[in-house]
Amino acid sequence: MQTAESRRASRKKYELNNPKKIWAKYANKDAKKRAIKKNLPFNITAAYIYSILTDHCPIYGTEFQWRGNGGILPTSPSLDRIDPAKGYVEGNVVVISSKANNIKSAYKAADLYKVADWLYEIEKGLTNGD
Repeated sequence: MQTAESRRASRKKYELNNPKKIWAKYANKDAKKRAIKKNLPFNITAAYIYSILTDHCPIYGTEFQWRGNGGILPTSPSLDRIDPAKGYVEGNVVVISSKANNIKSAYKAADLYKVADWLYEIEKGLTNGD
């Protein structure tokens, strides 16, 4: 018979060897809580989230860090709703970095374009010797 201590050790080993599966499980659980709280549609599963996972942020190209020593890092994976109003449904969620998701959540595309255009002009002036 397996002891409680050996079960914990087995679980810990499984978590260390399967960080993506563990992340998908908790991402699904957290998304469901947010969907209920915000009264949003929800039909995804941990298996679906796992099926759309990649190793890199599709926006920045940075490799995801699956375990952040208890904290969320800019390179931690984050479940994003493409169209926030559609909720957590298949085809409307992607996994991007926490950094990208924070930026996307905080600003509209028009705001980001204004900043990007301004920075482009500044950098263009610096490279032209102005």
